[in-house]
This record gives sequence, C-alpha cells and structure tokens, in this order.
Amino acid sequence: MRPTLRKILFLTEGERARVLAFALVGACSAGLGFLAVLHLDHAVFLGEFSWYQTWIVIASGLGGMIALFLSGDRMGKPGKAGAVRAVAGAIWVTFIGALIGGTLGLPFYGTMFGPFIVVVTLMGAPLLAMLWAFNLFGAHVLLGIYQSERDTIFSPSRRSQPDHPDSLRQRLRGRFT
Repeated sequence: MRPTLRKILFLTEGERARVLAFALVGACSAGLGFLAVLHLDHAVFLGEFSWYQTWIVIASGLGGMIALFLSGDRMGKPGKAGAVRAVAGAIWVTFIGALIGGTLGLPFYGTMFGPFIVVVTLMGAPLLAMLWAFNLFGAHVLLGIYQSERDTIFSPSRRSQPDHPDSLRQRLRGRFT
C-alpha cells in the first residue's frame, strides 16, 4: 500500500492483510462466477454481458466475501489445529459463498444451483480448483497476520515476560511437583 494511502486510511499491517484477504477472495469468487456464466452461456465470451450476467458475477464476489466474514475464526489460526480449521474454513467459504452468491443471483433456484455449479466448475477444471485452493491458503496466511496482530494487542505484555512475578510459572512454582 502506498505511504500516502496508509496515512489516509490509518490501517495497521494486520488490518491491511485482512482487507487484502477479503479482496482476494472476492475477486476470485467473482472469477468463478464469470466462469459459471461462461459455462451456462458460451456466447457471452465473444458477445457482450447483459445486466443480469454482470449481477451474477458481482453476486459471486459478494458471496465469497460474506462467506469469508462468516467463517469467523476458522481461518488464520497457527499450528496443526489451525491448519485443520483452515481446511474446514476453506470448505465453508467455498460452499457458503456459492450458496450466498446463488441466492443473491437467483433467489430460491440459485440457492440450490449455486453450490452445484461451483462443484461442477471445480470438478471440470482441476487447475481452477488448485488455484482456488491456493487463493484460500493465501487468505489463511493473510488472516494469520491479522490474528497474530490482534493476539498481541489484547494480551498483556507482562504475561509474556518469563520471570515476571505475576506470570503463571512464578505463581505455581513448586506447588505441583
């Protein structure tokens, strides 16, 4: 981010990482929506987009971003448990994003066909599925930066010092041996 924009927006490094994660997932979800429109109507690629097809692409991007927001703390946690939660979060973002995007694009029918079209699109193009997985891995890493920043903000610094009198090790010294 440009230094002038940093001064205007007042975002920390973790907040910039979170904004970038949402932008990446939104853009890639919109790309998946564009490919879904291409699968449904092959003439769109050479012709022009209708307003409805444009709305489908926008709804797909919104669905991905809303699903990433609703995934909560499934993405961005460290360690092996964080990796397992990230896989669950990736599945969550994929299918809930398709559900939300389909519902926005075509209420009732889109709720059913949105996840179906995403599965068919990803199964039909393994390279696209791999790119989607790497996109969600990048979002996991970016949200990890945000989570680590939030953890340092809300944990007291005196608890992180090893020999501080209020630390747990000092308070329990010799009691459980």
